[in-house]
Amino acid sequence: MKINYKKIINSREKGFTIIELMLVISIILVLMGFLVPKFSAYQEKAKVTKAINTAKQIQTAAMASYGDNDGKFDKDNVKANIETLTSVEAGTTVEDVSSGEQCVDINYKSDGKIYTATINADQNSLVVMYDNKTVYPKATSTNTRSGANSGE
Repeated sequence: MKINYKKIINSREKGFTIIELMLVISIILVLMGFLVPKFSAYQEKAKVTKAINTAKQIQTAAMASYGDNDGKFDKDNVKANIETLTSVEAGTTVEDVSSGEQCVDINYKSDGKIYTATINADQNSLVVMYDNKTVYPKATSTNTRSGANSGE
């Protein structure tokens, strides 16, 4: 009896073997392992950007209050303007009006985190803090809170 090997090889069904499929799946999983941390970093950066934009809205509302009150921050008026003029989540508090009523600290919530916006009317500046770290403006050697105060 003669075995026709050509016929056996040609009659084999076309398709992928289980080994080939497992290899492709493992390569895809490895590539996803590289990409997932990137996506989570992008999400965090987007949340911080949203918080900074919210702080800028708060600054605009607070400066409107400052202009309405003859160059002074009034706690109640600032809070009313923030609620009226911005899309800030509930729970915003105006904490501290200081320095001759030229500076105000405002705590607000963005994506479940509590940020503090410090608005200084004399310097026309905004500093956003989260967890005692400056988020905005980006901290540099000459642009930190302690560095700004040490030159006075």
